[in-house]
Amino acid sequence: MSRFLHAALIAALIASCSAAATTPAAELVTLTPETWDEFAPRGKEVDCIYGDYVLRNESIVVVIAKPVGTRNANMTVRSVGGAIIDLTRRDELNDQLSAYYPCASRYAFTLANDTVAITDGKRQSASQNINTRGKTVSLECKAAPVADKPQVTVRYTVADGQPYVSVETICHSSLDKPIVEELTDAMRADRTFTFGADAKTNLFWAHDEFFRQAYGIVVEGYEPRRSSRGATLIEYVKDGKASVTIEPGATFTLARRIFPGANLFDVRGSASRLAGSATKRVTIQAKDSAGLIDGAMISLTAAGDQNPYASGRADENGTLSFDLSEGKYEVSVAALGRPTATQAIDTAAADQFTVQLEPCGYVVAEITDESGGPIPCKVAFHGKDGTADPNFGPDSATYAIQNLYYSHTGAFRQEIGPGQYDVIVSYGPEYDAVYTEIEVQRGKETRLEAKLIRSVDTTGWVSSDFHSHSSPSGDNTSSQLGRVLNLLCEHIEFAPCTEHNRIDTYVPHLKLLGVEHLMATCTGMELTGSPLPVNHQNAFPLLHKPHTQDGGAPVTDANPILQIERLALWDNNSDKLVQGNHPNLAQIIGDKDLDGKPDGGFEKMFGFMDVVEVHPPQGIFTPPTADPGGRDTRNPIFHWMQMLNLGYRVPGVVNTDAHYNFHGSGFLRNYLKSPTDDPAKVETMDMVHTSEAGHVIMTNGPFLEVRLKALAPAASGEEQLKDKSKSQGIPGDDVSASGGKAEVYVRIQCPNWLDVNRVQIFLNGRPEKKLNFTRRETPDRFGNGVVKFDATLPLELKSDTHVIVATTGEDLQLGPVMGPTYGLHIPTAVSNPIFVDIDGNGFQPNGDLLDFPLPLREPQATSGGK
Repeated sequence: MSRFLHAALIAALIASCSAAATTPAAELVTLTPETWDEFAPRGKEVDCIYGDYVLRNESIVVVIAKPVGTRNANMTVRSVGGAIIDLTRRDELNDQLSAYYPCASRYAFTLANDTVAITDGKRQSASQNINTRGKTVSLECKAAPVADKPQVTVRYTVADGQPYVSVETICHSSLDKPIVEELTDAMRADRTFTFGADAKTNLFWAHDEFFRQAYGIVVEGYEPRRSSRGATLIEYVKDGKASVTIEPGATFTLARRIFPGANLFDVRGSASRLAGSATKRVTIQAKDSAGLIDGAMISLTAAGDQNPYASGRADENGTLSFDLSEGKYEVSVAALGRPTATQAIDTAAADQFTVQLEPCGYVVAEITDESGGPIPCKVAFHGKDGTADPNFGPDSATYAIQNLYYSHTGAFRQEIGPGQYDVIVSYGPEYDAVYTEIEVQRGKETRLEAKLIRSVDTTGWVSSDFHSHSSPSGDNTSSQLGRVLNLLCEHIEFAPCTEHNRIDTYVPHLKLLGVEHLMATCTGMELTGSPLPVNHQNAFPLLHKPHTQDGGAPVTDANPILQIERLALWDNNSDKLVQGNHPNLAQIIGDKDLDGKPDGGFEKMFGFMDVVEVHPPQGIFTPPTADPGGRDTRNPIFHWMQMLNLGYRVPGVVNTDAHYNFHGSGFLRNYLKSPTDDPAKVETMDMVHTSEAGHVIMTNGPFLEVRLKALAPAASGEEQLKDKSKSQGIPGDDVSASGGKAEVYVRIQCPNWLDVNRVQIFLNGRPEKKLNFTRRETPDRFGNGVVKFDATLPLELKSDTHVIVATTGEDLQLGPVMGPTYGLHIPTAVSNPIFVDIDGNGFQPNGDLLDFPLPLREPQATSGGK
């Protein structure tokens, strides 16, 4: 199956279902557990939940969000009550619309009890579940009153045989003076959409070429256009104005017809028919010597015009059929790995045309593990000797993204242009990458075979990313299946689902791919409020309530302390991991308004925080320079060490916060101490508890092992039970070392595509000069194979000390395995601290601010954490 079919049918694949059999009638239903499977649409941008309304006929499916004030589609598509949130053709369920707001959100359609269902003219309240059908069905929502504005009702109508939804905004003035009303709507169709208008047919259109969906809006008597006042705003212009004056007691109705299509040809053809223009059915096929071309991009330009009339992608049979006015046109056909072909056609003389292209080449890959079995992998193709990098798809795509291919089995066949390529095959930093070259010829298959060797031994630890996103978050349009593939092919072994302001799950994607045994997961979320960035927190696991508002998630709060408390206590105070995301730690510790003066900050947040993000890890080697306000938000890992010295024992973690799928996941990860190395046997609560304990190594590639052992007897009897310390431990542990003598064992491994050349031990946040080792000054300490460093180092501590071990590759980079952006990062790994008590009375923080002032109020904190 090609990348284009994957993109267009992704949601249908996830649901493993197709459109229900059509019926010759219009229907209106309330989505409930009983009606969901039959009536809920599918698509990458579907946001419907129980309580929303579906109108459909044999051609289209449209979802109107329940008109209540709390109805949000996602984090950024908000206040959608009474708006269209899903719209798709019924023969190919593929919703890509975020939302269509009648009146551009000037009115809040929140009076659910005033919502009315109309079947063939018969009205009934829609406050209860509706399930009705007829020749015509309508849903009517009334807006809450607004001072000095008209009374507004929006009516949605779907009729048997009509491939559009009629949207009427009915404005009645009960005032004693004229009212000027804007004629604007708003549309959220994000990222990969393009927009345009055609004054001749009163059409406004939005077209997503890659994900194969288009939308048209026709307003008879008005010229619709994209407003210069905002990217999402559509204005309807008549006589040079996008407004109307409503006289006292008068009623004005603005009527639009809105319709989905698989491409811009569909939308423009529908607009032409609505305008009464004569059209005929035209079919264009794209083929090469190997046959018909799935996903070929077909564009048409009318003779004498400079701009293309429309475009669309051929189906899996290389065919695109559409309605078109008779005339002379130039067809342009582009397909991956092939030169664009053009051809003149005359639709008055014929209605079927074939455009012949030169063939592409093909890469047929078989990537295996050491035993010859299937293995997930990321494959990067880099053109060389004049060959350009391929561009398989946008950064929001699923399997083939820009010059990458993610394969969950290691086997795939991919179209590609002829030429010379450097190829990099990888599977995260526990495996050596394979570097090879291929030459691709037109019309021929080129074999790509590689065996991925696991060189880094991480026994007892699993890799994790606690923070990533996809389209359900609302601030991006990435395929969620693509996010799962990205995580999987970077060898992340535990990844909770953490969409913005929505509890969600990756399980359906893992089941679809058949890889549940390769990546452990659980439900979770990021609760994203303001102020930024301090009021963002992740939590997992959480109880997922499918098809309900936000999946059953808590809502945000303007007070970060109340928000994180709400999240921590959610699900009846269930056991979960709460993570502070990309925080300004100085603000939390003591300066809530960021004026440089101590005010207590949001310090109470630490009482609900189990772990905190401190990336980038390489910041530990570059302490900041104090500014006049005593703040520097660019180096959280440094402020984290200050926190430790103040007594806030919140373990550090690093995460990608990935939003797009081009190398999005994988460039940061945490290694968690685990009772099993098998992702199929990983238990979520084991991951929660080991993280809470600080048994975490933070890295962007190198695998770092740290163990500390006391060289004097540990406290015994009641003293040992009291301070819970022991004579040896790993990151996160308390160790009792009477007299301060101890040793720390450090072992570092790297695959063949990255390296380190420095090891530094930090004592209470300060780099110890005697415990700094570099390949240049102490070459005997470093190896050139997988094991880069393996040593037991003596410690002589004069006071209670938290010990952090860090390694880096000075003047080195992660390199092309991690792509053009993250590949520039310096290889780095940092352990969480081991807390060493030397006098038997429990670990006591020293309060050292590491020569960098913080806006603290007296007395300084001495404890923290849940």
